[in-house]
Amino acid sequence: MRWFNTARGDLDTARALLGLKRYAPACFHAQQAAEKAFKGLLVATGRLPKTHSIAQLLRELPEDPERHPRLVLAARLDKLYIATRYPDALPEGTDIAEAYDAKDAQEAIAVAEGTLALLQQWGGELGVPTS
Repeated sequence: MRWFNTARGDLDTARALLGLKRYAPACFHAQQAAEKAFKGLLVATGRLPKTHSIAQLLRELPEDPERHPRLVLAARLDKLYIATRYPDALPEGTDIAEAYDAKDAQEAIAVAEGTLALLQQWGGELGVPTS
């Protein structure tokens, strides 16, 4: 349950940062929300992979994730883990504050919201406390 609570907190932070027009940090916190939601389900089923890759976490799920296209979509958030925080992860001369816009943040938040909702539902089906 702690992982899901933390995921919800990251999602709230992403939304707040979007409202402040802090798009790169909003994208990062959306990625974090999705990552922690995956970890919430995995920890509840006895696993805690040491990775920040949503694509890797997706492969660790106890059932076939292909039945949930939105979960596969969540792997796109991996690109937001580093590049939203470290200037040297972007092309020379690119400022992080200018590299991401409202659309990027809105899309990342939407993916994270869908991912969290789906993983909480899945957890409920498995008898995992998610709230």
